[in-house]
Amino acid sequence: MTRITTLPQLQALQENTMIYAVVVFLVAILIAFLISLMIPYKGGIDKSYIKRRVAYIIVGIVVCLAFYLYNDIYVKGFIMNAGFKTMFVKTNLQCLGITIGGYIVTGLALMFAFRHSKFGSILGKGKYSPVRSY
Repeated sequence: MTRITTLPQLQALQENTMIYAVVVFLVAILIAFLISLMIPYKGGIDKSYIKRRVAYIIVGIVVCLAFYLYNDIYVKGFIMNAGFKTMFVKTNLQCLGITIGGYIVTGLALMFAFRHSKFGSILGKGKYSPVRSY
């Protein structure tokens, strides 16, 4: 990474960070989706949706916090001007909002879209049957 010394460099870094925030929350959704697919249904009284919900929450917290800390600890160190650092802190907070908001909104939309799937069961116990018997 190069040192940020001019305003155009800072603006380019801010734009790239915003784009990375969108990519990060999409990757987090993919990870949560894959984890939910790996948790099997249980027979009888099925409480597996609780495990999926906990995994969804943990993935969201870890990914959003990791992205924020990466920007705050590593990326901000390459900015030389104190005023530019303050501007980047504001960008970092906006990116935190993008990652959290995007993760929640996109996750809920996918859960409602795939309501009768394992990922959709995160919302609660639905009327689905993993094994159909006729």
